[in-house]
Amino acid sequence: MADDGSYMTASQSQLLSYTSSLSPSKLCSKTYKKAFQLYLTRRLQESLSALEPAITVTRGPDDQLVNGGHAVAPIATARPTWRIKVWNLYITLLNAIIELGPEEGKKVFGQKEWKAISTKVRDGEIWETVVQTGYKGLEGSVDAEVVYNLATLLLSHSPSQKLNQQRLETYLSSYGQPNLDISEHLQNGSPTPQRNGGTDTPKDLAARVRIIELFTLHVLPRNEEWEYAQEFLNLSEVLDEERKDVFLQTLEGLKEEKQQGELRAAALQREKDAELERQERDAERRRAEEAAAAERSQSGHGRSGSEVDYGIDKTYPNSSIKGRGKNTEKSSKPGASTSRTAFSPPGSKNIKKADKPESRATQSRALVNVARNLLQYISKSIAGNPLSVMRTLLFILGIIAALSREDVRERIRRITGSGWQKIKGTVGMGVKVSYI
Repeated sequence: MADDGSYMTASQSQLLSYTSSLSPSKLCSKTYKKAFQLYLTRRLQESLSALEPAITVTRGPDDQLVNGGHAVAPIATARPTWRIKVWNLYITLLNAIIELGPEEGKKVFGQKEWKAISTKVRDGEIWETVVQTGYKGLEGSVDAEVVYNLATLLLSHSPSQKLNQQRLETYLSSYGQPNLDISEHLQNGSPTPQRNGGTDTPKDLAARVRIIELFTLHVLPRNEEWEYAQEFLNLSEVLDEERKDVFLQTLEGLKEEKQQGELRAAALQREKDAELERQERDAERRRAEEAAAAERSQSGHGRSGSEVDYGIDKTYPNSSIKGRGKNTEKSSKPGASTSRTAFSPPGSKNIKKADKPESRATQSRALVNVARNLLQYISKSIAGNPLSVMRTLLFILGIIAALSREDVRERIRRITGSGWQKIKGTVGMGVKVSYI
């Protein structure tokens, strides 16, 4: 690749003799065909090197310019057909090289060279290279197809479209409306106009329409120049009314789509923010719950520790309780009464005899409670069902008849007494345990 003749290699003399022996159009034709074949086989580095003789400003041994003494490359004086083909292939090659990416580009070209090529495109320097090398610095003389491809290249790879907009504005303002009336030129005896390098042709008109489309529907919207794009389309003298309407409708659709996209993005961002807030609230609530649980756990450990340390008397081991239980079991066995009589202190029988009237009074109170509960049940039954009075009376008479028998009364007293003893024992054990 060459932009200002800075590539001075060992084969410079061979390049000089080769370029000086061929006409510019012939040289561009040969280099284009060779480079194009290499490009088709994805040999990008070799294809780029093959284009250098056509786009390089060569100098003689005494630093004298060749190619007729003009400070331009052979492509600048070649026929428009080959000039357009060479520049379009050159721009296509640059696009393919950048799309390799850093890793693959480093393998094919080396990190330094690939970075230099990508920087040249992304910064827009490629546009100035084409204008100076191929068109003698005349911005308006650049072929329309070349301008379109340059603008597309910058639109694809340049992070900012400000330079692209400036270049397109310069080109469109420096080139006037073409005169495509071929019959008028034939009547005047002049051939088809070759103004600005042969750009006043129907084919070039279609290319300029594509440039306007690219400028108003792609470059300006990227720079948020919606009103400017609309005004440019309304004032354009190249576009007919039908095409203006189509472009304006397309521009309006792009604007609405962008606004809807911004609204969707804003709504999505709000949803993300709400989700983050909800997650933060949930996390804060979980932390609060964990802190409360830890506090309850610590307070629970504190209470249990105090009960263990101060509530249980270590001087009374469980073995003594078990021993007392074993003694009680032994006392229930046959012969236990003899041992109890032998070791009981004097007066223990008197104590037991004194307890008997108290137990009888308790049994009497229990019988009274049973009778009272029975009467309450009977009264409730009678109130709920007056017709059951007879059955209730018969039931009471049956109970009285049963209680009139001595053996039944004795059995009731025995059952009541044993139940009362169990209740007393349970209550006494509960009192002891609570005391301990």
